Amino acid sequence: MPTINDVAKQAGVSAKTVSRVINDFPHISPATREKVERAMNAVGYGPAVPRRGAIARSIGMLYSDPSSGYQARLNHAMLAACSQAQRYLAVELFDECRSGWREQMEAYLDRTQVRDLVLVPPMCDSPELHDLLRQRGVNTVLISPSSPVEGASSIYIDDRAAAMEVTQHLIDLGHRRIGHIAGDQGHVATVLRQQGYRAALDRTPGASFDESLVKTGKFHFKDALDVAEEMLSAPNRPTAIFAANDDMAAAVVMVANKLGLEVPRDLSVAGFDNAPISQTMWPALTTVSQPFNRMAESAVRLASRGREASGQSVILPHELVVRASTGPAPKSV
Repeated sequence: MPTINDVAKQAGVSAKTVSRVINDFPHISPATREKVERAMNAVGYGPAVPRRGAIARSIGMLYSDPSSGYQARLNHAMLAACSQAQRYLAVELFDECRSGWREQMEAYLDRTQVRDLVLVPPMCDSPELHDLLRQRGVNTVLISPSSPVEGASSIYIDDRAAAMEVTQHLIDLGHRRIGHIAGDQGHVATVLRQQGYRAALDRTPGASFDESLVKTGKFHFKDALDVAEEMLSAPNRPTAIFAANDDMAAAVVMVANKLGLEVPRDLSVAGFDNAPISQTMWPALTTVSQPFNRMAESAVRLASRGREASGQSVILPHELVVRASTGPAPKSV
């Protein structure tokens, strides 16, 4: 398959110039545009005009772990939002930490010709990836980035406030020894959710933050199995655990069942994201619902506005969903 570099060589221009023609940048001279489009047709990269039409209808999206509940929900919401806006979603499984990621990204952009790209954690925080996308003239919409990125728009929920709310729910049920299974330490959501958990404990009489009750599950089910067993096998185990996502909360329930603990009689468990597993497991999981449909609709709207939306931030509301996995604290452990 011909690449953007093949077009550049044929036209006698730089790859950056070809990218700017493909992405319909302003200030490209008619002569240069015509030369690049002739080269695209000559090497089989075109035809140029229909390709630009396809670009206008496509939105790209990158995933590092599409099996996670969070990304599965967001993917479904993005498909629906793109359909409603009469646009297409070009999804790529992508790991920026592996060798050859840059070549993979270049090939993806060459193949799909997307000019608007939605990035989720952790890719939304990659300076190297942002540099490449700027070079290629790709407009980016970031979901839950750690900090603003020049030229990009962003979509958030208030993770800290949401974590405070779910922890307060457990406190209101009488729990004072509350454990927390945190996510990947490289994610800003991990930090904010742990801050919210700690803030709720620190303001509650009879409860306080205990570092020994905080373990890292990296947002993964298998990692959470190990740390949950460690927490629940301890002599003075917690009466409730708040996990930073639903996959890890499901692991806690599994370990509790293995150890003969009944949820929520002996242990209350809460998660985060309202992923599909939160409703299919037993007991159904108390969790924080992120507005995935509104996040996707906002992402498509910002992507469609292109550079006009540069620097814009959208903060969306969350909702605490109380289900059967949380109940009154046991009188003794």
